[in-house]
Amino acid sequence: MSAPAELVVLPELVLQGAWQMTVDHWLLKAVDAGVLGPVLRFYHWPWPCLSLGRHQYAYPARWDALARQGHLELVRRPSGGSAVLHGGGLTYALVLPIAMTPAGAGVERYRFCCRWLQQVFARLGHPLVFGQEPARPTSSHCFDRATAADLVDARNGNKRIGSAQRRSRHALLQHGEMVLRSPPSVLWQQVFGQAPPSGLPPHPSGLDNLQQLLRQALMRQLGLEQWRCWRPSPRTWTAMARLPMGRA
Repeated sequence: MSAPAELVVLPELVLQGAWQMTVDHWLLKAVDAGVLGPVLRFYHWPWPCLSLGRHQYAYPARWDALARQGHLELVRRPSGGSAVLHGGGLTYALVLPIAMTPAGAGVERYRFCCRWLQQVFARLGHPLVFGQEPARPTSSHCFDRATAADLVDARNGNKRIGSAQRRSRHALLQHGEMVLRSPPSVLWQQVFGQAPPSGLPPHPSGLDNLQQLLRQALMRQLGLEQWRCWRPSPRTWTAMARLPMGRA
């Protein structure tokens, strides 16, 4: 397969959580099959959504109850990791051909897939470094600790961006959640049974060009000079609908 010449960028989509996860699952399959080159998309959530990691099958029964009561949507991500409560942040999905990623341990792939984020936030005066805490299988939610897959504030150690990955044969999907504002304390307490983290200061989300800066940094890192906005056609949406929806 020839080297990709451009970055494919999807328009920002505000969809229910199950559809957001289905889109990312489809993109992973498309890049794996060589139909698309590297893909980047940013998205928001229309209401609070709790996404579970791909293999996170043990979780509190109250999460199902909160979903039944309409307090949140409960979905399963195609990527790994633990639960993330979405709603106050900006989520991104980055899908790369394996040939564009470094060989070796998963830690190196996380470092590679987060470098563009570090460059932009350092430029904005918010330097980020990787967490040092060990991964813990019993951790119920992503922001419970900062591992080598996560980015924390270089000055105070507060977690700023959580990451999760999934590798297929020919492609790699990275999910990331950037905290834009403090999570809703009441819902956080209901979901995780604890007070929300105190150290989640907002990102400079007021900057209209934040996503543009991030896209440009990613293109420089990947050595790409062009990008194109790609909006899925009705035929593509039909193909996506055939995939299992990302419900938990």
